[in-house]
Amino acid sequence: MKDSTIRIKTLRYQIMLALYLPVLLYAFSTFDVEEDTAYIRDVEPIVVGQENVVLGQPYEATAYLAASGDTEIGVQTSDDRLQIDGERLSMQTGSLLPEGEDEQVVEYTAELTFEQVNGETASRPVTGQFTVRRPEVIAQSVATDALYRQTLNEIRIDVPGLEEQPLRLVSGGQSQEGRTLSLSPSGEEVSVEAYLIQEGSDDVFLGTRTFNVIQPPLPSIRVLNAGGDELQASDRVSLARPNVRFDFEPDPEFASRYAQDARYSIGQVRVSYRRGLGASQELGTFDLGSNNQLNLAGQLTGLQPDDTIFLELENVARVNHAGQRIPIDNDLGSASQTFSFSLGG
Repeated sequence: MKDSTIRIKTLRYQIMLALYLPVLLYAFSTFDVEEDTAYIRDVEPIVVGQENVVLGQPYEATAYLAASGDTEIGVQTSDDRLQIDGERLSMQTGSLLPEGEDEQVVEYTAELTFEQVNGETASRPVTGQFTVRRPEVIAQSVATDALYRQTLNEIRIDVPGLEEQPLRLVSGGQSQEGRTLSLSPSGEEVSVEAYLIQEGSDDVFLGTRTFNVIQPPLPSIRVLNAGGDELQASDRVSLARPNVRFDFEPDPEFASRYAQDARYSIGQVRVSYRRGLGASQELGTFDLGSNNQLNLAGQLTGLQPDDTIFLELENVARVNHAGQRIPIDNDLGSASQTFSFSLGG
C-alpha cells in the first residue's frame, strides 16, 4: 500500500510539472522528492511586469517565487522609486525621462523573503527592467495639419496611453488645462507643448506639436446694381440710379467652420471714367456706406451714356473674431479689385 501511495503522489507531481514546465522551467533549481512529501530546496524569484510604458504611466509588476506553494512572500527594496504593496511593485515614471530623450531603459532591484520547508526564512535578490518612452502627441484641428493666420483655431491634443490623465497645454504665453486650446497665430508656425499634470510635483513635459500657419482662403467679390442684380463686365450702370453694392462670397468651407473670421470690408473706392479712347480721369475716392454700398448720385455730373467708369477697391480687409481688420489687398491682386462698367441712360 505504501509503494502505491508513493507512485500516485509521484504521478501527480509529474502531471503538474508537465503543465507548468513551459512557463517555469527556467526558474526552478533542484527537486528532492521523498516517499511521503515533495518539496523544493532552492527556488528562483521572478518579477512579471510591463516591458514598455509611456512617460507618465505608472509601471506595475508582480513578484513571484516559482513553485513556492503556499509560502508567503515578502518584498523589500532600497530603491526609493519603487512602491511595495504585498507582492505588487509599482513606480511612477514622470521623472524618469529627461527632456531631449525619447526613451530609456530603467532597471531596479529588490529582495524577496520567504519561509522554507524547514521553517527558516530565506531571501533572494530579484532584478527587473522596463523601457519608458516619450509618448506621441497627436493634434487635431479643423485645418488639419495647419492653422489659419489670425483666425480662432480650435485644436485638440491627444496622448495615447494617457487618455484618462489630466493634461496642460502651453503655447507662447498661453496655458490651458485640458485637451483643447484656442489659438490665433500671426507668425509662420506655432508650437504647442503638452504636460502631464502631477499633484504635489512639477508637471511632466510630454512633447511638442508644431503647426504651420497659412493664410485663410480668399473670398470672391461680386458687384450688384441698385436692384440687387449682379453686374457683369458687359452690363451697364444706370446714370439715373448710380448705386452699387459690393458683396463678398467667402470660401464655403472656411465660412462654415470659421464664421466669426469670414467677414470682409472695403475701406474706400477710387472712381474714374474714360470717354471713348481717351485717357481715364479720376472722379475721386469715396467711402462706402452700410453693407458696402457705394452711392454715386451727384458724383457723375457731366458723364454721358457709353462712358466707362472704373471702380478700384482700396483697403480691402478681413475682419476676424477679435474685430481686427487684416488687409488682403495684395492677396486679391489688382484684377480682383478693379471693376469697369459702361454707363447707361
